[in-house]
Amino acid sequence: MKSIHDVRAANDDFSGLARGAQSGDLIWDILASRIRFPAILRHRLERHQLTHHIQQGIQSGQVLLLEAPCGFGKTQAVLAAIDTEATSDVAWLTLEPRDDDPMRLLSLLAISLRQDSSFGRQSVGSGGYSDLVSLILQGYQRDRTAQRDGLPVSLVLDDVHLLGHPITRALVEQLIAELPSTLALVLISNEQVSFATHTLSLDGRLKRLGVDELALSVSETDALFENEKNQGLMTSTALEHICHLTEGWLTPLQLYRLELSNVTQMAHSISDSPSVRRFFNDALLSPSEKRDHTALYHMAEPDLISDALYHAMTDDVSTTHSPSAFSASGLPLWPVTGKGHWYKFNPLFRDWLLTKGVAGRNQRALRASEWFESQGDRSEALTYALRAQNAERALEIAASGSEALLAGQDTGALLSWRRQLPLNLLERSPRLRLVYGWVHAIGGQFSQAEKLLEGIPEHDADALAGRLATLRAFILRGKGDVANSIGWADRALADDTISDHTRLMSLMVRSSALTATLQFGEARTANRIATRLARESGDAGCEMLAVYDHARIELGKGYLKRAETLLRHGLEVAVNAPYQPPRVGESRLQLCLALVLWHQGRRDEAESWLKRSARQAEQCRDLGLLLNMGLRAMLAKSRGELEQAFSWIGQAERTMQLWQVDEPAYRPALEALKVSCWLHSDQKEHVDVALRNLKRNNRDEWVPELFPMLPGLLDAMEIRLCIARKELAEAQTKLTAFRNGDAIDGVEGGSAPLGHVIYAGILQALIYDRSRKPDKALVTLRIAMQEAAREHYLSPFIELGRELRTLLPKVLASGTESGFYDALRTLFSVEEIPEHGHSAELAEPISDRERGVLELIATGLSNQDIADRLHISLHTVKTHARRINAKLNVRSRTQAIVRARELGVL
Repeated sequence: MKSIHDVRAANDDFSGLARGAQSGDLIWDILASRIRFPAILRHRLERHQLTHHIQQGIQSGQVLLLEAPCGFGKTQAVLAAIDTEATSDVAWLTLEPRDDDPMRLLSLLAISLRQDSSFGRQSVGSGGYSDLVSLILQGYQRDRTAQRDGLPVSLVLDDVHLLGHPITRALVEQLIAELPSTLALVLISNEQVSFATHTLSLDGRLKRLGVDELALSVSETDALFENEKNQGLMTSTALEHICHLTEGWLTPLQLYRLELSNVTQMAHSISDSPSVRRFFNDALLSPSEKRDHTALYHMAEPDLISDALYHAMTDDVSTTHSPSAFSASGLPLWPVTGKGHWYKFNPLFRDWLLTKGVAGRNQRALRASEWFESQGDRSEALTYALRAQNAERALEIAASGSEALLAGQDTGALLSWRRQLPLNLLERSPRLRLVYGWVHAIGGQFSQAEKLLEGIPEHDADALAGRLATLRAFILRGKGDVANSIGWADRALADDTISDHTRLMSLMVRSSALTATLQFGEARTANRIATRLARESGDAGCEMLAVYDHARIELGKGYLKRAETLLRHGLEVAVNAPYQPPRVGESRLQLCLALVLWHQGRRDEAESWLKRSARQAEQCRDLGLLLNMGLRAMLAKSRGELEQAFSWIGQAERTMQLWQVDEPAYRPALEALKVSCWLHSDQKEHVDVALRNLKRNNRDEWVPELFPMLPGLLDAMEIRLCIARKELAEAQTKLTAFRNGDAIDGVEGGSAPLGHVIYAGILQALIYDRSRKPDKALVTLRIAMQEAAREHYLSPFIELGRELRTLLPKVLASGTESGFYDALRTLFSVEEIPEHGHSAELAEPISDRERGVLELIATGLSNQDIADRLHISLHTVKTHARRINAKLNVRSRTQAIVRARELGVL
C-alpha cells in the first residue's frame, strides 16, 4: 500500500539534473533555496510545556524525533522551540516526494551543512552513497572544529515519511549513526519512521515525541477557545465534549475555532464542521486509493479493530488493507495500550468515517459476532448480534448464561443496541429480560431492572430462581440495602442448580455487603471462594472483578498498601488478556487505584488513573463514573479550586440524569461532596441544611455500594460542624458515639478501620485545641499521625486541612523525619524546625515511640492508660519510661516533663 502522502515517483527530471550536471551552479542554487524556515502561523497557541520538551531534545549529538499524524502541529511546535531569528544556526529542510532520489537527498544534505563547496559545485554522483554521507559529516565536523562561520548547529528534516526508497532510508540511518557530536538533528514524520532508531534510544541520544505529547491538554484546549468562550460561542460543556471527541487533535480544533469566529449564523458542531471534513478528506484520504477508503469505512464500524477481526468481517484479505498497516501509514488509528494488535480510531475521525454509511453493515456485524464466539468471547458475540439486529442469534447467545455475559460487560453497548431490538423480543425471552435486568442494574437503573424482573412469567421465574435471587441481591446492594442484599445472596447460594458464574456474582455481592458492615473476615471468606471460581472460569473479566472486590476489603480496613498491590496485579491481568474491550472490571480497578492514590496524597498519579478510568466508564456506562467525578471534585477542592470542584459535582449530576440513573444511587453522594466543599469555605448554614436533609432522606442502615464510607463520613461532618460552631460538648458527645460505632466484632484484630481511627483522632485533637487544652491536642494529633504514617494515609489531613491549619504545623515542625511527615509538610507548606538544644545536650536522642509515650505522660495518663492508647503492653510502657528518664537524666515523671520542655523535646 502506498503511503497516503505519496504523490508520484521520486526519480523526476529535476533530480536527474542534480545528478548529471557538470557545471551545476544553477541547480545548486535552486536546491539551496530549499533550505528555509516554514511560514509561522500568526495566531499560534503558546504551549510552554511542549516547547520545553522540544528544547530539551534539541541538543548537540542527539536526535529529536516527532512522530504523529497530519494535523498535530509538529512543525509549528518545533518552530516555537527554536530561535528563528538566528537563521544561520538552524538548517531547515522540508522534504518533498522527489527528494526520495538518493543523489538529490545527498545534494540537499551537503547544502544544509555548508559542504557543497567541498564538491567543487560539481555533480555529487561520484563515489558510493555511504562514502559521500561520511565525507559530508566529517567535513562538517572539521569545519566546526576550525570554528568556521555560518555553520548550522541544528539540522531539521521535516516530512521524512516521504523517504521510502531503501537507499534514502539507509542514508538517513547513516546520518543518525554518524551524527557529529556538535550537531543536533530533528526529524519530523507523519508516519512511524521505517529506519532503525533503537541504537540511539539505548544510548540515550534519542528523544521521541508522539501523539501523547503533541495532543492538546484540557487546559490548552480551554486556552485555545478562550475568546470564543468569552463571546458566548462556546460553553464549558461543549468544550469538554470536543476535548473528548478530538483527543487534543490540534488542526481540527483550530479549524473549528476559526469557523466559530467567522460564524454569521448558528455554528455547526465540530463533527459537522465543513472545514474539518475537508481537512479529513484532503489531508487523510485524498492521497490514497478509493479501495483504501472503503476499507477504512469498514474498520470504523467496530469500537476496536484488529487485523483478524477486519479480515473476518470482510472478504478483503489484502495485508495492505489492515488496521496495523493503516496505523503505521500515519492515520489516526492508535494501538490500544496493552491489548496486543488491537486499534482504535480517533473518535472525531471515526464519527466522520461512519457518516459514509457503507452498505452491508449488519452483515459485517453478524460476521463479527460469529468471529467473537469462535474466540470464546460471548460478551462481544452478543453485542455484535444485537448490533446486527439479529434477534434469534441474540436469544441463542443469551440462553447460554447471562451472568457469564455480564461479568464486566460493556453495558453501554448493550443499552444502545436494545433500542434496535424488536418490541416483542424481551417479552418472549425471560433470559433476555434477565440479561437486560443486569445491564440496567450495573448502570444504576434499578427501577427499570426491577420492572423487567416483574414481567417474567411465574413458571419461568421458578426455573430461574437462583439467578433471579442473585440479580435481586445485586440491585439491593446497589441501592444500599445491605441486610436484604445479604439475604437474597444467601438464598441464591443455597440453590444447587445455579451455574458457577451465578455463584461467583452472588459471592461478590455478599462480600461487598459484608465489607460495608465492617465484617471483613466473612467478606474475605466469600471473596476467596469467588476468586477461585473466577480463576477456574478462565474469564479475565471475572478475575478482575474478584481482585477489585478483594482490594475493596483491604481498603475498607485502611490497608492502602495491600490494596494498591492487589489493584496493580488486577490491572496486569487486564493488560495480559488477549482481547479486552472496554469493561466494567477494568474501569473499577483503575478507579479504585485512583482512590488509594488519593488517600495517600499522590494527586498527580490519582488524576492520571482517573482519566483512564473515565474513558472506560463512559464507554461501559458504568456507575463508577460517579465516584470518578466525585474524586475529581475532591482533588480540585484540595488545590483550593472550589469553583472547579462544584463544576465536577454539577457534571456528575447531569451525567447521572442523562443516564437515567435512580436518584438514590447518586444524590446522597453528591450532597455529601457539596457539604465537604461548604465546610472548606466555612458556609455553616448550607452545611446544616444539607446534613439534616441527608439524615432525613437516608436510613442509617443503608450503605451505598460505591460510597460505603458515606454513613461514617456524614457523622464526621456533623462533628466538624459542631466544632465550627464552637458547640464542643455536642461535638464530644457525637465523637464518642462515632468511636463506639467502630467497635464491630467482625473487624480484624478487634480494632476499628484505620480511616475511622485517624478521623476520630484528628477530630478529638480539634476538640481539645478549641477547648484550650493544647498539650492534649498535640499529643492526640501526633498519635493520629503515627497511625496514618503506617499506610501513608494523607486524605483525612487533606480533607480537614482548613481546621488543622494552625494546629498541624506545630507537630510537623518538631523534626520527625519520614516520607509521610515530609509529604504533610509539603502539603501544608511547613518547614522543619530544629529542636532547641536537643541534639547538643542529649547524649542519645529520644525516639519517635519514646516521644509518643512522653507526650502521653505529659497529659497525666497512667502507664496502663498509655498502654491501652498505644496498643502495647504495660511492661513496654515502663521500659520506655525508664529509657526516657535515663536519656533526660531525671528520676521522676514531673522532672522528665520539665526537662523535656527545656530541651524543646515537648
